[in-house]
Amino acid sequence: MACERIHVQRDFKDCNTYDKNCIIEIVKKIIQQQKQAEFTSECDTCESPLFAQIYNTRPVTFYLANGAPFTVVIPGTTEESSVFRIEYLRGDCATLRIIKKVNCNYVCTDYTAVLNLTCVCGLQCFPPICCEECGRGCTVERTRI
Repeated sequence: MACERIHVQRDFKDCNTYDKNCIIEIVKKIIQQQKQAEFTSECDTCESPLFAQIYNTRPVTFYLANGAPFTVVIPGTTEESSVFRIEYLRGDCATLRIIKKVNCNYVCTDYTAVLNLTCVCGLQCFPPICCEECGRGCTVERTRI
């Protein structure tokens, strides 16, 4: 599975020479896996994967050239988040659904942000969760990270 380990470049000072295609390739794999989970959860048949309806989101944190995580303020609040669901990719820009922490659970919000992946030097993935916003559904309650 893509993104099972932390992908963070160690020398952020030399990020300009870092192969940014590796970040984009990982983002594409995550998007593909999330789409597969959503597609297979539309109809439950004997041939459906057993875990398809449990998770549909791979939460990620992106790291910028200065080593800091990409962080946004959640609209309508003073809360910040650096955890996202990758919605889609257009060229080098990713549209990200903001995920917030509620107690010990991560929950998808109705808000998105856009990040130019050429500014990214690393990313960190977290265990999958169920994102129920925007018509997505799962058959189990949200997962703790």
